[in-house]
Amino acid sequence: MITTTSDRYKYIGGSEANMIYMKYNTKTFIKWWEKKLAEVPEDEFNNKIMAVGTILEHDIIDLYESVYGVKGIRDESRIKGIARANTDYILDDKISDVKASSKAFEWVISDRIPPNYKRQLIHYLYVFELYEASIIAYQVDEERMLYPFEELEKGKLFEIPVIITSKQIQEHRQRVEYLEHCRDLMIFPKE
Repeated sequence: MITTTSDRYKYIGGSEANMIYMKYNTKTFIKWWEKKLAEVPEDEFNNKIMAVGTILEHDIIDLYESVYGVKGIRDESRIKGIARANTDYILDDKISDVKASSKAFEWVISDRIPPNYKRQLIHYLYVFELYEASIIAYQVDEERMLYPFEELEKGKLFEIPVIITSKQIQEHRQRVEYLEHCRDLMIFPKE
């Protein structure tokens, strides 16, 4: 059961899912793992793009529900061992992460999303024991960055299905469980 967001640092969250795929001997991983072992809160980085994304998240979901005539679950949270998931949106058996990005249209055209976003979705599917995922993306430009409260346009809303296999979820599970074992022993993982 999740009671507060103040204890997020004790878990591996979706935004940290990319970390578990790193080489364990890198400076970035070592620094991150030291904080996990010490249960030290991570520094919260916030930039203009992240702030606008946070502002727009519920408006993007509102637009998505209006366009498709659906109603899903927002901001669902769950913990599975050391893994924690705070999802943006769940519709039936599909978990969707919401992104406001200047690259949304590019993702649609190329049918590809950044690997860290895919790993975040794998993390969510692992924790929630689901098997379908997507990115609900909204194309933003410089004007939207300046005026995030303007009405959203349907033509800039995209849903990008993300294919995730049971094999990928199984690999993720193994990585998470290994890190949980290392955390319980208060040791650094080995390659």
